[in-house]
Amino acid sequence: MCGISAIFSFTSITNSDKRKLTLMNQEMHYRGPDESDVWADEVCGLAHTRLSIIGLDNGHQPLFNEDKSLVLICNGEIYNYVELREELKEAGHQFTTDSDCEVILHLYEDLGVECLLKLRGMFAFCLWNIRTRQLFVARDRVGEKTLYYAQIQTGFVFSTELKAIHKHFLGKSQLNIKSLAQCIRYNYPIDLKNTHIEQIKRIQAGEYALVDVNGMELHHYWKRDMTPRFTGTREEAKAEILRLMRESVRLCLRSDVPVAILLSGGIDSSAVAAFAKETGREVHVITAGYKGEHVSDERSIARQFAVEKGLIWHEVELDAADFKDVFYEYTQFIDEPISDIASIAQWALYKKAKELGFTVLLGGLGGDELFYGYPSWNQVAESLKISRKHKSLFPWKGKKLDFIVFILKNWKYVLYAGYPNKIDEQTIVPWTYEDYCRFVENAYLCYNHQIYLLNDVDVSARFDTTKPEIEAVYQHNFENFMGGMCLYLADRLGMGNAIEIRSPLIDYKLIEFVSSLSIEMKYDSKMAKSLLKETLEGIIPSNILYGKKQGFTPPISYINEIVAKSSYKYITSDFKFFNSILTDRVICNIYR
Repeated sequence: MCGISAIFSFTSITNSDKRKLTLMNQEMHYRGPDESDVWADEVCGLAHTRLSIIGLDNGHQPLFNEDKSLVLICNGEIYNYVELREELKEAGHQFTTDSDCEVILHLYEDLGVECLLKLRGMFAFCLWNIRTRQLFVARDRVGEKTLYYAQIQTGFVFSTELKAIHKHFLGKSQLNIKSLAQCIRYNYPIDLKNTHIEQIKRIQAGEYALVDVNGMELHHYWKRDMTPRFTGTREEAKAEILRLMRESVRLCLRSDVPVAILLSGGIDSSAVAAFAKETGREVHVITAGYKGEHVSDERSIARQFAVEKGLIWHEVELDAADFKDVFYEYTQFIDEPISDIASIAQWALYKKAKELGFTVLLGGLGGDELFYGYPSWNQVAESLKISRKHKSLFPWKGKKLDFIVFILKNWKYVLYAGYPNKIDEQTIVPWTYEDYCRFVENAYLCYNHQIYLLNDVDVSARFDTTKPEIEAVYQHNFENFMGGMCLYLADRLGMGNAIEIRSPLIDYKLIEFVSSLSIEMKYDSKMAKSLLKETLEGIIPSNILYGKKQGFTPPISYINEIVAKSSYKYITSDFKFFNSILTDRVICNIYR
């Protein structure tokens, strides 16, 4: 787990470029406190700062192939490196390090860009081919690791973090006010390509780029396919889900440094912990709670589960008194205005985990997005289905019988215009809608001597109308909510504490299999996560499987106190809320 940066120059790499690469490493030193290096030839420069996880003594990057014609920097983990390494050795390749990332070089020698199809893990990398003078950059399928880029006058620059590009290569930048405003409204980006800095873009999840003297070409190598393809029985589907979950957890436990599992009282983290214990190893788990009595505290449930499974349980208690300082601390490490009030607790938890001596943490992120685990979003999908059917009956001439049947079945929804949720501009992320409306009434932002009026910005977002309703809702959840917010914050908050966060439940093979199931098999409108709950019976206790869903949201009084004591610097508005205050802080950190 690391920070990476790269420059491709149309002319030549200068001493100034090399100094900037060194400074970019320093900008991200918390991502790689163990070692760093810079490499360059005439037209390409690569920088890497390393947090050692696998191959502690000889995993130094950049990495080279046998004849040093390929140079690689990589951020992330290739979980199936052991199996790939054996295959490549049998094919005649020679390895010079114990790094999991070295397999990328040798796969590329054999397969070119199709090496991506063999990788099972989370990664963003830059691979320079000295012979063809082409730079190959790529990001993992789901987007666990970030990679930004900007076209500059002399070529292209890439980096793990947006602020490293902004500070050392852009000088004055221009705000993408729409992207910024959407993050304030929804908590996360709606546009997954563009950032709030106009000149800086994202390599998207499942995307790679080829860069040479002719410019840059972008290609998608993976996209989630929701087409039903599985033809087996429900029992066979459950058996395959269990196999893939166990396999993913086993692979994600590979590490040369201490590992722990973040254990809440929920289904997903409990499953990860249970499967980890099945491997026969000593399993440490960490559970967090808030000082005092709060409804979101699940320590008692997690403690009982840990005792039953023979897990080594560590308790972390978070105190409201620390939260204001925590807010100002962690916002220095995120460089996009991505807001989640739970991120304060996440940061505090990761900090405590590091103090306990752990460098790798496994969590249950992704289970809800993959197995339809949000009751509120399921209700939105059902409401959207009724709403679409209702609208399709107008004009109702020639559809009289259909209209009567619809009204008899859904009269109460139609009468109250609720479906049962009203489908309007509040539908996506309703919990920030009223705050945003109050904020934006007279809000403006002054940046680089320009005034941006936020009330003039269209922040509307819609579900994909070409997909079945439940799939449209969860496509948004999977790509924007999980990918754009949850994974982003896990990376930024974890790496800000030199901790690697791993998410076994978003292994691409598990995603592809669940995606191949029919909607009737994997979704039940009356019970969230029905298939996963049925699959885990006998492995996870019933009180966890069928208990009330909790979250890791801190008590709202903590958040209100932070907002009350904060003030704007770049934003002006008569109203402030968590998202607007955090956005102002991010701009302060970028522009300092």
